[in-house]
Amino acid sequence: MSLGPAPAGSAGTAGPSAPTHRPPWLLILSSITLVYGGLMLVSGLTALRNPAAAAKFPMTRPLAPEEEALTRELMAVTSEIVARHSGAIRARAAISMVVALFMLYSAAAALSRDRHGRTATLIAAWLGIAYQVGMLPLVIPIASDYAQSSAPILIRMVAADNPGNASDKGAATGGAPAAGAAGEKSDPPRPEALASFTQTVFLAAPIATALLGVLGSLLLISYFGGRRGRALYGLPPRG
Repeated sequence: MSLGPAPAGSAGTAGPSAPTHRPPWLLILSSITLVYGGLMLVSGLTALRNPAAAAKFPMTRPLAPEEEALTRELMAVTSEIVARHSGAIRARAAISMVVALFMLYSAAAALSRDRHGRTATLIAAWLGIAYQVGMLPLVIPIASDYAQSSAPILIRMVAADNPGNASDKGAATGGAPAAGAAGEKSDPPRPEALASFTQTVFLAAPIATALLGVLGSLLLISYFGGRRGRALYGLPPRG
């Protein structure tokens, strides 16, 4: 593997040549790829070693007894979902580690001005697209199962956060609540609507994540595979 700049006259030889400089777009895209690959590798290692790590909810503030009970119930449901889909979670983690290693290698090759940096980045980008699309059949069933199992608990959480206090105000003042005061508080969402909204959110999250990953890979392909990348690596423009 060549790490230095190409010798004089090598641009006309077959195949890519090592870049003589690092343009800003190469530094930015390769740095983003390096960070993303590192985060994916750490996440894959964590999920492969312990899939239940995703079921842990940090307590950032003291909770009321009712809120704490609902939170613990939600954690128990999450643990059950992880246990049911532990095989799919581990498979996704193993595949993500392979993709992450390709991304780290491609970023290192591009930043070190290796002559194969463009090829490695294009392979990593296409592999990233295949990963994002291919993981949807594994991720969507998990998200759907979690949405269905956690919807009743989330509905109870919303009901606990939005109590019907209009009647309480009326009782405290010794009379019926005023019509204007009652109209100020909007009706709580219906359980059916909240369950449907929860299902939509949990299913849309993995699809949106996959879409962002595909767009990032397409950005790498457009730069490294386009006119800028071919010129940087000493390749003639496409006819």
